[in-house]
Amino acid sequence: MMTPRGWLLLLLALVPACILGLVTEETVRGRVSDSSGQPVAGAIVRWRTTSHSTVSDSLGRFVLPGGTGFMTAALPGAFIASNSLPVLVLRRLPESDDPDYRWVAPTNCAVCHDELHREWQASAHSRSATGPHFRNLYEGSDHAGKPNVGWGLLTQNPLGAAVCASCHAPAIREDDPGILDLRQLSPEAAKGVHCDYCHKVVGDRGPIDGLNHGRFQLRLQRPAPASGEQWFFGPLDDADRGDSVHSPYQRDSRFCGACHEGTVFGVPVYTTYSDWQASPAGRRGQGCVSCHLRPTGRMSNIAPGHGGYQRNPQTLANHRFFDGDAIAMLRESIALNASFASDAVAVEIVARNVGHRVPTGYIDRHLILFVEARDATGRRVEPVTGERLPRSAGVGAGRLFGRVLTDPEGRSPAPFWTARREVIDTRLTPEQPERWQWTFPPGAVSSLRVRLVYRRFWQAVAHEKGWPSVESVVREMNVALPRNPAR
Repeated sequence: MMTPRGWLLLLLALVPACILGLVTEETVRGRVSDSSGQPVAGAIVRWRTTSHSTVSDSLGRFVLPGGTGFMTAALPGAFIASNSLPVLVLRRLPESDDPDYRWVAPTNCAVCHDELHREWQASAHSRSATGPHFRNLYEGSDHAGKPNVGWGLLTQNPLGAAVCASCHAPAIREDDPGILDLRQLSPEAAKGVHCDYCHKVVGDRGPIDGLNHGRFQLRLQRPAPASGEQWFFGPLDDADRGDSVHSPYQRDSRFCGACHEGTVFGVPVYTTYSDWQASPAGRRGQGCVSCHLRPTGRMSNIAPGHGGYQRNPQTLANHRFFDGDAIAMLRESIALNASFASDAVAVEIVARNVGHRVPTGYIDRHLILFVEARDATGRRVEPVTGERLPRSAGVGAGRLFGRVLTDPEGRSPAPFWTARREVIDTRLTPEQPERWQWTFPPGAVSSLRVRLVYRRFWQAVAHEKGWPSVESVVREMNVALPRNPAR
């Protein structure tokens, strides 16, 4: 039942603004209330799709610079409101969450949000439960599907079969057979980390410590199927489609950390969030989304032809999570320099413009610096001093940047589900240059090449699984040699 005050506000909304005297060329003065007529403080009020905004005071009042079109009001926990007049009424969202909710399929989202859907399809989130590398390691199969080949969670540590579902299939229901075996996932859960799941997240269940993962760490709000309602949570505070709720949490790094920080079987398998916290970017408050949801500048309407508004392209997030791809972003984050003098090569590598250690993500990812010297006949010249590559990375002069696990029998590298808890971590630290030097026999070097190669998996594992190439060249340079070196 609407209160008398509520009826008064509704009446005011129907009175022309010129009669109210609330609108001038310079400013607009108005008020934000809830459905019962009570003032709402702290609501973001904006001329829709513009940068002109303000916040309502303790009495719900606001003053906006003059403008045209619709004004919107947004507050976490309420549906975004809009009006052409400065009287904005926010409808509170029920605080319940219904586990019987049926997820909206990504293909349904694509009807209106085609470009966003294409970006998501190209991301690892869309393949989180079905990607071939993940499935081969989970099942213990090879690229052709042959069982019992090499590393496999189900074959080597079957008691851990259910641990992956919390992040790789977070939309899974408790009655889904795939909850204990991802090979039996329902089609609904097999969509991975999908649109509707992420846009039903409203917060987390406490500090991100790597012990609670994915769906056990994140809090959801889903409408009851019988209600006929729909709710979507997102970072835009003026998406006034009627079922949208402004959610600052969608830009919070804790959202990412729920899956990208994970200690599994006692091993710190995923440390991106804690690495970010310790980084210069984390200390200055620059969050994950500033890089990974960085707008591409190529999209100005998230629902063209379906009621979407033209917007500044720099306000629309990239849903591939890379502008281009992961390798392009990796290249952008690493600088490599090398010089040769007095029969020695000096190499400097620095991770820059990055908010975590490099590489990050799955624990087996690593970088290899290859220092390749050859004589006048093309033969490899071995260094006299300087670091040699471990057998797992290659041969000759170089340096491994990664995390290495060893199993109880001393075998290395080892899969995290059979490994000891100790980790050897030699990854690059943001904004901390690393310098290395190798010397060679006097006058022996006629050509010198330095390469930095990224591998998503250990080469021996990839070979055993029969995977296509899992490596990419990040940086490569031929080092200039003195024409007439002094001897």
